[in-house]
Amino acid sequence: MAHADVDDLAALVIEPADVPDPVRRHVGACSRCSATVEALTATRGALGADPLVAPPPDLRARVMAEALGRPTAAATETGTAETPSAPVPLASRRRGVPVWLASAAAVLALVAGLGVGRMSVGEPEAAPVEPEPTGSVLAATSLTALDSDAPRGAVEAVNDADDVVTVSVRATELGDEPGFHEVWLINVDGERMVALGILARSDNGTFEVPRRLIEEGYRIVDISVEPDDGDPTHSGVSLARGELV
Repeated sequence: MAHADVDDLAALVIEPADVPDPVRRHVGACSRCSATVEALTATRGALGADPLVAPPPDLRARVMAEALGRPTAAATETGTAETPSAPVPLASRRRGVPVWLASAAAVLALVAGLGVGRMSVGEPEAAPVEPEPTGSVLAATSLTALDSDAPRGAVEAVNDADDVVTVSVRATELGDEPGFHEVWLINVDGERMVALGILARSDNGTFEVPRRLIEEGYRIVDISVEPDDGDPTHSGVSLARGELV
């Protein structure tokens, strides 16, 4: 059967014994109609039960017209609805309907008719949040010996936050000459250089530098061997070199 009439659903709240068995069975199997009965029951409980009285015959039409913003046929010239002189008896199977329930039933019927109810509509699932990237390679190079093409490792410059570039050096076969191995960035003009630091762990190291240094031409990675003499300048002895591109 189709969805139960809203009057039958209201009767389940105030006079369940008068409701036909087919309506009861339908409500028991229909989630939409059972939800309407629950809403009517909750409304009555929130407002408190009131005496069973016969509603005015045009009450439902007036409620629906007001919800739609239209004047009712019974409105007077001043815009005030007329009040009937006496209540009209209900059908024999019902002694009366509480005023609160008649109003609620009319509004529920309007909502169902317009199809704006959300009793059976689930909430949309939130779109999955894509993870933020951890960084991208800005430039890289292979390291080779200065006097040959022998490989000496590799370097990567990775974009980091706040205009910082992380330079990762992985050097190999730098020899066992006395001293320590220091990493430099030399400008492509061949006249300027900055020291990044010492390779303290197996000739591997990671250094953070401002991105502007790479952008200004400090792209040549040089590894030198430095004697422990306290002199901060380049020793002039380079073990490996490569240009970041």
